[in-house]
Amino acid sequence: MRTRSILAAATAGAVAAALAAAPAQAAPAPIIQGLATPLSISIDHGKIFVTQSFAGKLSRYDTSGSGGTTLYQARPRVGTGAVEAGGPGTLFAVSGRDKEGKKFAKLKHLAVDGTVTTRADMREFERRFNPDGHVTYGFRDLSDRCAAKVPKDVPDSYKGIVDSNPYATTVLPDGTAVVADAGGNDIITVSPSGFRTEIATLPAQRVKWTEARAAVFHLPACTRGHNYWFEPVPTDVELHNGKLYVSVLPGGPEDPSLGARGKVYTIDLDTRDITRIGKGFAGATDLAVSPKGKVYVTELFGNAISTIKDGVRKKVFSVPAPSAIEWHNGHLFATQDTFENGSIVKLTP
Repeated sequence: MRTRSILAAATAGAVAAALAAAPAQAAPAPIIQGLATPLSISIDHGKIFVTQSFAGKLSRYDTSGSGGTTLYQARPRVGTGAVEAGGPGTLFAVSGRDKEGKKFAKLKHLAVDGTVTTRADMREFERRFNPDGHVTYGFRDLSDRCAAKVPKDVPDSYKGIVDSNPYATTVLPDGTAVVADAGGNDIITVSPSGFRTEIATLPAQRVKWTEARAAVFHLPACTRGHNYWFEPVPTDVELHNGKLYVSVLPGGPEDPSLGARGKVYTIDLDTRDITRIGKGFAGATDLAVSPKGKVYVTELFGNAISTIKDGVRKKVFSVPAPSAIEWHNGHLFATQDTFENGSIVKLTP
């Protein structure tokens, strides 16, 4: 995940104007307010678990909106995310730099008695194996002469780098955690004992460099007609009927210059086959799957929650800057206003 945080394009809300207008329900009043960057939520036994990522917090509320207990507080400049409360206990991730300035990313486990332990060192796994290290991102077929003309702030060609940002988790029936690593561009399983295995490296995201796009990014004319392969940044993983559902926020700008390029894939747990089932999302940062298999996607930069119809997005709710979503007892719980006064709304599909 080169030269970017998932949130680096936060000012790209202009993409909303580029999306086709469609009738959609407005979001109701929030049930929980005053959250700082609520990027991940999970619901279990009538409790909402939410990470206030930039504040380094893991908090718990009732689904009615009452309560508000801090379960974990990281030290300054350490972020939290990837919460999964499906039990036993609660999984979440922490990432940042240690006191010596070295980067780290770990999957943590919060026991019922409040004890916090490290389940797995995700960055160490990435350092050892770097599953997408064989993948070429950027241009793949430019001549050396043309590549030399590409501006230095646009990587012309590079292999997957060592980076880890465990952004979302789900749990399999046997207790194995599945982690969507937004830094490593892959899906990793973590056993209850901490053993880690790669399930899939997601496909690079192709964009053809047209004359108009080349002009916007000040690229030389020799790049026109060539494909540019962006990194596939997974932002959520959910389990339904033997398949993993994964939302992908492609690398590069999330604005009208390249269009709404977020996608949703499924991964068959038996065959490991990867299938794209939806596209056209503006900042696909999370998804929820209903018991009947209907998929709902948060569009952080599209100010919407959308579903999938015939492989393409269909807007169903107008929600300002939503970043996380969960299905619970026939309702959707979603975070909104992610970069301002974050809150959680309860929606009825």
